[in-house]
Amino acid sequence: MSSQGPKEELPGLLPLSEQTRGEDISNAVQKCLEDNGIDINKIVSIATGRSRSMTEIHRGVTSILQKKINHEILTFHCIIHQEALCVQTFPAKIIEGMNLVIKSINSILAKAIYHRQFKDFLEEIESQCSDLLLHNKVRWLSRGNVLQRFALCLSEIKTFLNEKSIDYPKLEDDKWLQKFNFIVDTTMKLNLKLQGKGNPAYAKLEVVCFEKKLLLFVEDMESGKLLHFKNLKQYRNETNATIEANYFSMALKNMKDRFVVRFEQFKTNKSTLAFIVNPLNTNTNEINIEPFGIDAGSLEMQLLDLKTKDFWSGKFTELKSKLEELEVQKCMHIAQHKWTALKEIPRVEALIFSAWNSLPECYSEVKKVAYIVLTIFGSTYPCEQAFSCMNIIKSTVRSQLTNKSLGACLKLKTTIYKPDLIKLSKGMQRQCSH
Repeated sequence: MSSQGPKEELPGLLPLSEQTRGEDISNAVQKCLEDNGIDINKIVSIATGRSRSMTEIHRGVTSILQKKINHEILTFHCIIHQEALCVQTFPAKIIEGMNLVIKSINSILAKAIYHRQFKDFLEEIESQCSDLLLHNKVRWLSRGNVLQRFALCLSEIKTFLNEKSIDYPKLEDDKWLQKFNFIVDTTMKLNLKLQGKGNPAYAKLEVVCFEKKLLLFVEDMESGKLLHFKNLKQYRNETNATIEANYFSMALKNMKDRFVVRFEQFKTNKSTLAFIVNPLNTNTNEINIEPFGIDAGSLEMQLLDLKTKDFWSGKFTELKSKLEELEVQKCMHIAQHKWTALKEIPRVEALIFSAWNSLPECYSEVKKVAYIVLTIFGSTYPCEQAFSCMNIIKSTVRSQLTNKSLGACLKLKTTIYKPDLIKLSKGMQRQCSH
């Protein structure tokens, strides 16, 4: 949920089940906002997972809050959830491949002794992988990494399962292996950068260009070159199998059609979301300012003035250069698997805030639009992560944990703040000797 005030990940802290009616959730959200000193009329956008209790036309949370708020609000269906749902448009037989992979992985990892023996086996034969990955439902798009790791270890997995008399005949079936390699190649192309906290809504607009990529994938599949399907191509070369190109092309076309429908709302608000990094090429009539409470006349004058003054407009030319450099660094670190270095590079939103904060107050309306857009959530990932953390913290061995203590633990688990412990310890009174 986005508001024109202190930014809180409030929905992630509400212990509400999916069966709770929209009215009850709406009241709980309103009370939570009031307790945190946030005016409900400052809400500008809501991101949901599209469950009925959230989006039902008469009694869903979105419609109820819309009636209570005195202005229009932007509503988004979590973009990560939508991308995951688009993948699920594949034929059932392809999706079943994922289920068999998870079942096979669980056969090995569910028992500690099997897991230990499998890791020793991989080490003994000097496999390129040291272990398997589990599929995490919170990180919906992580299935690509899970499937890719399974594909790399497939021969080792089959050998190990045979030794344990665990029989999965489909792991040897040609049609199943084709579908498996196809879904490995496809899911690896999904945008993993959409996941994680600290991603402004505008950063999620990248997924829209995936529609064009899907058309390219269809052409590649129909041509038989398989330039973008390396696993499937390798399987074809090793086994001389006849690939079911028409079947896979149809699956990709269905996925593309779903993308067109599902991401329409992000296309509609593209100019509004991209304003924070591209104000110099944006006209006020392209921005939906109705939910923001902005004076349209003042905004037009200030934006025009900003574009004509080289000193201030240069701030955003410089910002785009910095963001390009940042993207290059990210790609390099990812390619080299330098995950620690990836965490240490500057955050995107920090650079954007710095550029807008450098403007004087005579651009107050323009800055207000930028700050509001920066608070808009394009996904429910922070909420999903908070629920996942809560389930870990409040386990059966911590049954006496109070809600106050749970809230404190959740803040520690989900915060990105890193205290300077050395500096803090120097300011504390040491225990005196007796």
